[in-house]
Order: sequence, then structure tokens, then C-alpha cells
Amino acid sequence: MKKECKAVREALAAGALTSGQPAHLFTCPECRARVRISHAWRGMPRREALEAASPVDDIFVERIVRSLRQDRRQRAVRRIQLAAAAALLFFFFAGAGHKVAASLAAGAEDAYAQLVEPAGIDTLLPN
Repeated sequence: MKKECKAVREALAAGALTSGQPAHLFTCPECRARVRISHAWRGMPRREALEAASPVDDIFVERIVRSLRQDRRQRAVRRIQLAAAAALLFFFFAGAGHKVAASLAAGAEDAYAQLVEPAGIDTLLPN
């Protein structure tokens, strides 16, 4: 660290720049950045000023509460609709699956019965 840089940093810590330091700021980008950041921090409002309580309009609060209640109602209705749709799909596919399983079971029995006693082949063969 240069001697001039150390002097600028000490002046920043003390809160005042001397007359020879602005020339150094033109040549040293690190010190220039530190000075800009320091000035930006000093320009920011203090926490106490930001946390000052301001009165809240009652109409604003009522609108927010009404909006939250409406949003919750809409979500509940949407949840019920999705649950009903899921139940309908479940019962539809359960019924369709049962129907397919019943037809496959009957078809399998007929197929095994034809293996034991093939009706179509006897009619094709000569006596």
C-alpha cells in the first residue's frame, strides 16, 4: 500500500479529506472506490429514520384482509375441485380396469375351452 493511499484511508476514517488527496483520487482507482463507497454510506438514512412508525390507513388494511380471505376461499374451492376431478378419474379408471379384467378372464376361459375341445377344427376335417 502506498503512502498516499494510507493517508487517504486515515482521512476517510477521520471523516475529512485534505487538499492534496483529491489529486491522488484521480490516479488511484482503489482509493477512489473507497471514497465513493464511504460517501454513499454516509448518504444513506439511519435505521431509526427508516423505522419511524407511520399511520396505516384503515381502508388499506380492510382491502388487504378482504383480498386475503378471497384468495383463501378461491384456493379452497380450487382444492375441492381438483379432489373431485381426481376422484372421478380414479373411479372411471377403476371401472374401466374392472371391465377389461372381466372380459380378459372370460376370454381366457373360452380360449382354454377351445384347446380342450376345438369346435371349429372338427367341422373342417373330413369324416
